[in-house]
Amino acid sequence: MSHLIDAIQAETRGDFATAAGHYLHLTESGLPLDRIGVFQALARCHEKLGHLNEAGAWRRKAGKAYLELPDDAMARDERQYLALVEYRNAVQDLAGDPALMDVAGEYKAVLAENWKGGPEGLTHEGLFGGVFLMGLGDYVNAARYLFDSAEAISEQATEGNDAALREAARRGYELAHEAAMKAGNMQVAQVAKVRAFDLAQPPPK
Repeated sequence: MSHLIDAIQAETRGDFATAAGHYLHLTESGLPLDRIGVFQALARCHEKLGHLNEAGAWRRKAGKAYLELPDDAMARDERQYLALVEYRNAVQDLAGDPALMDVAGEYKAVLAENWKGGPEGLTHEGLFGGVFLMGLGDYVNAARYLFDSAEAISEQATEGNDAALREAARRGYELAHEAAMKAGNMQVAQVAKVRAFDLAQPPPK
């Protein structure tokens, strides 16, 4: 019996419960990248089955495994970003579950590591992180991610004369203002408020 082949065949025909059963036999074998693929497959199967708690646990394992990869297996920046994607999926899957708070701390650390290079290419992650952290009451970090993301999106909107991005930036600034007010950061709150107001005006022709 090949659990890998049987798992893939079951998954392709939509039999996710059977596929997950086969994938479980593969979590301790193969190269590290292969094991990450198995963790992701297990998460995917459980998500399809509606077992979000189990899926979140496997997403968390995949995120941790990316972080543990050596440099000769994958560049650090790449594995940090891929870990962030898995942790974002994990906190989504674990919404309302007691395990969320443990995973949230790990997600927060990975997001902060990715953010060291700024918001370029990470605006969606920054907005998600900001809103997620607001929900946890971490208004200081929420304000930072929301404001930085809004700044980057606003710049893109101006360069591309993009009305949809302009509106997204305005909403981002409004959220940043709310988070900054709750964090007691009046300087960021005021700047965000002014920029949201400016973006609400008709763009110059």
